[in-house]
Amino acid sequence: MTPNVEILKTEFREFCVVHLVIRNIHDIFTSAGIEQGKSEKHLSGDRRSLVEDYYSSLSWESMESIRKFVKVLENTLLISWIGDEGKQELRSLCGKHGFAVDKDGYRVYLTTLGVGSNVKNLIFAANGPKPEIIFSDSVSNDIEIVKNSAYCLIYDRPIKSHGLLWKELVDWWRDREQLNEESDIEVGRKLYARLSQSLTSEPEKLFWKIYFKKFYESFKEKLPALIPQVYLHYDPYTLKHLQDQRRLVRQRMDFLFLLSDRIRVVIEIDGKQHYAEEDRASPRLYSEMIAEDRRLKLSGYEVYRFGGYELSGESAAEIIVESFLVNLFKRHDLIANAT
Repeated sequence: MTPNVEILKTEFREFCVVHLVIRNIHDIFTSAGIEQGKSEKHLSGDRRSLVEDYYSSLSWESMESIRKFVKVLENTLLISWIGDEGKQELRSLCGKHGFAVDKDGYRVYLTTLGVGSNVKNLIFAANGPKPEIIFSDSVSNDIEIVKNSAYCLIYDRPIKSHGLLWKELVDWWRDREQLNEESDIEVGRKLYARLSQSLTSEPEKLFWKIYFKKFYESFKEKLPALIPQVYLHYDPYTLKHLQDQRRLVRQRMDFLFLLSDRIRVVIEIDGKQHYAEEDRASPRLYSEMIAEDRRLKLSGYEVYRFGGYELSGESAAEIIVESFLVNLFKRHDLIANAT
């Protein structure tokens, strides 16, 4: 456990003693999926002891427990009768000890997790020639596609604290394509078809297909958007102009999840072009790939790779992809709709 977490635990316990009653303490912990344990500490006061009982059931060295604690903090901020002054006190405690609170004041993040900056430009699903991009206002980081704009998509709406959902992407597509008279299902099908056009390999297409097959019905309106072929970096020159001397190792990600306004999950499906030149293994390409992965991870991204060979058969691929995504969503406390 980091020193900051240890201090915040103690200060939050005292916050509960001042601001909450026994019933509230039970509610904020059980709603975060935490069972009441039995602390060995001998503390004065029923509320103080109760908080420690709940603390004792957590494994504080694990990120799963830290995330549950974050959920407790968020649950507390939702208690209406604490009042603005009490909520601001808790927000200040969080900020002082490395837990950032979003601009709305109700979502809490451990600042060492996730990406610290907001999503500014989401350019994705190119199905033709590379777009040519300029800064129309470099001070505000506003961009404009001046050529080949018909072949890529730009999501131009703010990313909310919960990230980007498939439903929100469908609503955006409806407005963009002026499909106001069509049902959500029909608009979703047209968007699905358009995004599929950007997928370049059979393993990518299979991953895409399995995702919707296995998770669309269970998550429904909560389904996270799986965004294909997202520009991570951008070099205005093509490899032809650069005479095959790449200045950027990876310009596009195969898939991206925005699971919150900070949590960005990259999925890469590796064909042999990632690690071989023609039919010979390339230590250079492999080294470039893992160096870029390190850079992304240090920037706060989560990066997961699949070998194309893993997704070469549909039956086996379904098991692999479904198991991975179930565990990924559990890691980030994303729960499908109850059936």
